[in-house]
Amino acid sequence: MSTSHAHVAVAPRASSIDVATLADWSRIVVATVARGLIATLLGMAFWAAAPALLGWQPTTVMTGSMMPRVAVGDIVLARPAAPSQLGVGQVLLFDDPDRAGDLRLHRVESIEPGGTLVTKGDANPAVDSSPVSSADVHGVGVLRVPLLGLPIVWLHQGDVPRVVLAGLAFAVVLALTLIDGPLRRRPEPAPGAATDPEEARVGSGRSRHRHRRVADRRHRVVRGVAGLSVIVVAASGIGFLLPPAAVAAPFAARTSNPTSNLTAATAEAATTLSCADASGTVSPVISWTYSGVPADSFDLMYGTTVLASAPGTATSLTYDRTSLLNLSLGTPYAVTLRTNLGVAPNAWSKVSTASTNIRVTSLLLGTVRCYP
Repeated sequence: MSTSHAHVAVAPRASSIDVATLADWSRIVVATVARGLIATLLGMAFWAAAPALLGWQPTTVMTGSMMPRVAVGDIVLARPAAPSQLGVGQVLLFDDPDRAGDLRLHRVESIEPGGTLVTKGDANPAVDSSPVSSADVHGVGVLRVPLLGLPIVWLHQGDVPRVVLAGLAFAVVLALTLIDGPLRRRPEPAPGAATDPEEARVGSGRSRHRHRRVADRRHRVVRGVAGLSVIVVAASGIGFLLPPAAVAAPFAARTSNPTSNLTAATAEAATTLSCADASGTVSPVISWTYSGVPADSFDLMYGTTVLASAPGTATSLTYDRTSLLNLSLGTPYAVTLRTNLGVAPNAWSKVSTASTNIRVTSLLLGTVRCYP
């Protein structure tokens, strides 16, 4: 009697997490994040445009006169209001009395006996020079969509490269939403069919069953996570369709400034202005020397735009990176310091002749450094 020994090939043990599974998970995570970003932008765009159907007027903020409550690039929705509904503290959108054809978004500081409105920008030390008639008011600001209007600001400033970069970034994010498409379109394996070439070479029924079970489990994970991503994106969209209660809160609050007992004074400018890069931060520290009468506040200025503010007792401040988007990458900017005395309507200010230079070194990290 002769015997023969059958040699059965033993399949390698399948790893619970292989390279292909990690790649699938990476695709799902990237696509989910990209869909979330797109849902965020679409939700913001919806609230910037949809209220116009109700007669509300959207406007893009082009200057920093309402900082820090309203930043450059914000879109503000103004709701029509009757003259009797206007009051002190409201943010109004009205025809600019000093520039025909332009609009201005400022807060009501006071109302004169004849009904004329005295307005003021939150970042400005004094009230506007020209009063406003209630007939020129377009509406009361009730909704703010942050930073969505920045491309409009850039186009207005002629900063075409930044607009192109923003468009390219949007296109890349949009393309990433489809990166998990092959996973969602992958066909289901037929019952009893081999799932890979290795399985076809394995003669053992136990090995074939184990390989099919691993492949089925992997496909269930992919389908489950893809379905979860759809739910997350849908929930994000619903969240943007339901406005948070605090979205209009900045329009009901005032920006407080220190008060002064001066009845007459002459504002003096800071005599020196210097810049130092702070260790471990992405924002420089601006320091100055001031020897005049006690000030109420100081404003760091670029042209007529307020970049940051400090109390009258301060001798330095850290540059506020919330206004970083007003500056271009790599370009040096000369900043000055404005001294503010008193409160409206008895307010004085003086901008320093001394200046110091700053430069944006990274838009991604929001890094600003001193420039010699």
